[in-house]
Formats: sequence, C-alpha cells, structure tokens
Amino acid sequence: MKQAQKILLGFIVTAGLSACSSVPNSVAVNGSYLEKESKGKTVNNDLSSHDEKARPQTQSSGLVYLPALPDGKVTQTSQPNLAQQFSDNEQVKLTADSLKVKDYLHYVFGDLLGVNYIIGDAITNSDDAITINLKEQLSKRRLFSISQDLLTERGIIIREQDDIFYIHPSENASGGNVVYGYGNKVEDVPNTASSIIQIAPFTSGMQTPLANTIRQMTNVDAQPLFDQHAIMFKGKRAEVIRALEFMQMMDKPAFRDRHIGMYKSVFMPAKELSKKLGELLKQEGISSNSSGSTEQAVSMVAIERTNSLVFFTNNEAFLQRVEFWSQQLDQPADGNEKQYFIFEPEFARAVDLGQSLQNLLGGGNSSAVSRSTSATSEAKEQRESSPRNTSVSVNNEDLRMVVDERSNAIIFHTSGSEYRSLLPLVKRLDVMPKQVVLEVLIAEVTLTDEFSQGVKFALANNRAARTGYYNFTGSTETGLNYVLEGLTGKLDIQLFEKNQNVNVLSRPTIAVRDGVEANIAVGDEIPTAGDIITDPVNGSRASVVYRKTGIDLNVTPTVNAQGVILMEIEQEISNQASGDKAADNQPTIFTRNIKTEVIAADGQTIMLGGLISQNNSLTNTGVPFFSDLPVLGRLFDGKKDTNTKTELVVMVTPRVVEASEQWQGVMDAFKKNLSSLDFSNNKSN
Repeated sequence: MKQAQKILLGFIVTAGLSACSSVPNSVAVNGSYLEKESKGKTVNNDLSSHDEKARPQTQSSGLVYLPALPDGKVTQTSQPNLAQQFSDNEQVKLTADSLKVKDYLHYVFGDLLGVNYIIGDAITNSDDAITINLKEQLSKRRLFSISQDLLTERGIIIREQDDIFYIHPSENASGGNVVYGYGNKVEDVPNTASSIIQIAPFTSGMQTPLANTIRQMTNVDAQPLFDQHAIMFKGKRAEVIRALEFMQMMDKPAFRDRHIGMYKSVFMPAKELSKKLGELLKQEGISSNSSGSTEQAVSMVAIERTNSLVFFTNNEAFLQRVEFWSQQLDQPADGNEKQYFIFEPEFARAVDLGQSLQNLLGGGNSSAVSRSTSATSEAKEQRESSPRNTSVSVNNEDLRMVVDERSNAIIFHTSGSEYRSLLPLVKRLDVMPKQVVLEVLIAEVTLTDEFSQGVKFALANNRAARTGYYNFTGSTETGLNYVLEGLTGKLDIQLFEKNQNVNVLSRPTIAVRDGVEANIAVGDEIPTAGDIITDPVNGSRASVVYRKTGIDLNVTPTVNAQGVILMEIEQEISNQASGDKAADNQPTIFTRNIKTEVIAADGQTIMLGGLISQNNSLTNTGVPFFSDLPVLGRLFDGKKDTNTKTELVVMVTPRVVEASEQWQGVMDAFKKNLSSLDFSNNKSN
C-alpha cells in the first residue's frame, strides 16, 4: 500500500512540474512583504527613499509619495522650571516654627540655597507666618519646590532674571478673585496665584471625552463647550498648565503619522483597479477597503476625475506592496481593440507635444502658427492679423490623435499595446521648457576724428570671452565700457571716448521661453500720403498712411542639451532723414537692418556692428547786410561742409533660466545694473 502511495505521489509531482514547464510568458512576481521582513533585508527600490516633509515626489513608476501631517510632538512643561537649577544631591534640613515670611525667605534663600534674591516691600511688612517641620533631610531642589508651593498659596510668586530671584506678591493676587484666560498655549495662561478660568479651543476637532479624562487625571474642573469647540478649565495655574499640556498632546489628527501615496492609473479605471487591489492584498493578509474607513491596514480612495487612487497606511512596506500590484494590474487589454486614452502634460503645452508627434506619426493635419523669424515681412504681418488657430491632429489606420488645447490634453484612440509603446516617448517629451533672459544694448556711435575706427578692441592674452558686464562708471575714460572677462585676460570694448559721441538707443531686458520669438519695438508712426481717393462730393484727396519707425528687435533663442544657445536675430532701426524730401514732399525713411543666426554660451555676449551711415550737410553763415556786399561780402560770409559718420552696435547677452530659484539671481543682477547708472553728467544737446 505504501509503495502504491509513493508511486502515485511521484506521478502527481511529475505532472505538476511538466505543467509548469509548459506555461508560456512566465512572470516573476515579487515575494510577499512578510518574507522580506523575515529575512531582514532592505528593499532595493528607488521609490522607498523619499522625504515626507518635502514636496510631493513623482517617481518613474507612476506612484507619487505625498507628505504626511507632522507628528506635532508637544514638549512637556513649556514654562521655565526654576527648581532644575538646584542640585538634587546636596541635602539640607529645614525646621521652622511660626517664622514670618520674610524671615523664612532669608533663611531658605540666603542660608540654605545661597542665591541672590530681592524681597518686595509688601512681603517685608507682612505678618503672615510659616510653620514647617521636616524630620528627614531633603535636596535643595526639593526644598525650592516646597517653598515655591508655600508662597504660591499666599499669592507670592518667584521669578528669575540675571541670576537674581525676585520674590513679590502676584499682580492679581487677592483673596477669592478669579482671573480669566483664553487660548490653548501655556503662555496664554495668566501668571497669577488666584484661581483661573481658562477657555482652550480645539484645533483638530471637538473631543468631548477629553474633558472627563482631564478631570480624572488632574485637580482641574474641565467642562466641554460644544458651541465654541473648546474646554473650560478652572483651577490653579500649575494645574491648568498640566491640563493644557495633556490637551495639546491629544488634540491632533487621529492619523497624522500615516504614509500617503497616489497612483495615477493609465489603462484601468480607478474603481476597477481599487477592487482588484483589495482582492490581491487580502490574499497576502493585508486588510484593505475602498469605502474610506480607517480601520483597515490600507485605505484606498478613488478619484474618478483624474483616474487616480490615493492610499493611506501606517506601514511603508504596505505602500510599496500596493505600488507593485498597481503596476502589475494597470496594463492594457490584450488584442487590437481600440480605446480612448487621455494624456495630460505636466510641463509642456499639449499643442507643442502634438506637433512633435504629428511629424513623427504622419497622416496629420495642423494649422498651428509658425514662430520662425526667417519668414518674410509679408508673412509676419499676415500671422499678426490672422486669428490664432492651433488645431493639431493625426489620423491613420493604427492611431487617431487630437489635441484639446482648452484642457491642455492629448486624446488618443488606439489599442492598448500601441499606446503603451508610445507613452514613454510622450513622457520623455513632456519636460519643463527653459527660459532665456536676453540683455540687449543698442547704441549708435558717432565716428569722429577721435574715434575714427569705430568700435575699438583691446585684447589682452586671450580672445575667448566667458562672461561680460556693463560698466557705466569708474572708467578712466569718460563714457560707457563693456568688458568681457576671459580665462587669462579681458576684452575691453570702448564704445566711445566722450559722452557726446554715443547715443544709447535702447537697453531692454526681456525673458522668453525656449524656442519662442521675443519682440521689442520702440518708435513713432510717421504720417505719409497714401492713395488718391476720389469722392463725388469732396473731390480728390490723399489718404494718410502711418509708417512705423524706430527700433524693432526680434530674437528667437533655442537652448540645446549642452546649454549652448542658438539665436536668430533680426534688428531694424529706421528714422526720418533730416533735410531731404522725396517726391511729392514725402519724408525719406532711413533704415538699417541686421539679420543673422549666432551661437553663444550661457552668459556670453554677442556683438553685431559695422553698419556705418554717412550724413553730409552744407551750412552757410554770414553777417547780415555786409555779407551781401559785392566783392567785400565774402569777408563776412562762410560755408561749412560737415561729414558725419555713425555706426550701429547691437549687443545681446543670453542667460538660461532652468529653475524658478535662478530668478532671484537674475533680479539681483538687474537691480545692481540699475543702481550703477549715473545720470549726473547727462547734458542736453
């Protein structure tokens, strides 16, 4: 019989092993949390290391650890304990028979304790007596506590300041008086020897049984005040303080130390995921519920609007286990059945992500507005006049994608497997866009005999400029210097040698998002004659067309992965030429334009120059009457031919701002530049 049982058992084991070997696509499931704890090993999981006091941390797996409520520990005995400064080892003996209070104080504080003290006049003139007889010796600390209690009963308080004990009657001490106080902190309790009625409000909700507990533990009469959500204490100050300390210890949220996590489901509805999680946790011996009850080891709350689950537990190991099962369950359905998926970007704009995906997936339709600065002026004017339209979509046989700009979301209609393969790419593109702060200086330099060569460069040892700064004051030469510091030397750009040789047209500072065009325009609109309009009533008349003049700067920065900045710069300066008039007495517009693409490091300055213009003028001067005389008139007449050259200089310094903390440094530098400006030497022309 036993031989038959062995044969049967061997057959069953062999069949079981054969079945296990034939199962395809095996999945290695993590061991139970109980097994991990019994082995005494630390779980190697990046998600387990987090700081609950920090802001919520989004992990790569999808679980977000949320900060729990602080424990709010109460430090016992918040009031200063004067007895602690006396020794608990030195022993003394005290006997007093009908000693006046002042004599008792001299004996205890002067002879036995040996401290500096001052007694109030009211105590010196008092006839109140103290009788005490202690058979055994006691410590100095105990002696001070007994003496303090005896004085408190007589309305006398002790306070210390600068190693001197001041002993005097309480300000509110009078027989039978009651002092009122409000607040749940120790410092809110009145400093008096009389009876105190203290109203202490709750901070975390009304706890009616707490009043009965305090009555049993202390000599304070505690009564709940339901309408005020508070407790009223009545007793001596020391007892009221003990009651307040106990109240502070108990007046806390019931589950303030719980671990909190949030999981955003991608493929499964939150309610269905909660139900499946409960079944799996039950098999592991972890009690859970999704009804909001706090009696289970793990509480789950489903948020349907965001398709998320929030978990509450007292054990962090349970939270890690919930995370593991959530990832295993949150998988797309098998097969090619198409579903709807919604992706909500955390950092980028949905329309920007949609345009990138559209170019990758193909079969799309986009009417998004281009932001390239290389477009023609006519196209730019058309973009400015046309309404904004950023509809982006993709439609092919495997996938449909639509961007909902209103909710900043991307809607996919595809199979679960297709969406799962696409999701890592979408998350990788969803990054916080960088910002670039552009410091621009536009100046017009007059090229006189003193500055005939334009912008003068003085190189010292190294031409590789790393950082730059403006210097308005402190120069040995009057005017504006721009200094670029290099590794072993400096590049000194002398824009001008005298104030009257330069005209700083503009010096703006603007912040712009990576890849977006920044525009700075300052100027006037000059009226010019337009087309001839014929009206049967008023006849023919010329229409008025306003033409923009001034400064127009367009910069589009693009930051690459190494922090190098590619800038598309288009600068135009136009003004009405003085003197000359075109046909039909129309003003002549003088225009200078720079258009280029440059590369600069973070904080490096790019200078554009060399646009030189020339203005010739002939001035006649003469003495009235005498200059009109024949022959002799030339002695009183003069002509001056003036030739003036000016050069346009543009400097652009980009600074990359990746985090909000960097803005403070940018603001400090901007304020420093403003404070360095000196307008005391400005002269009107």
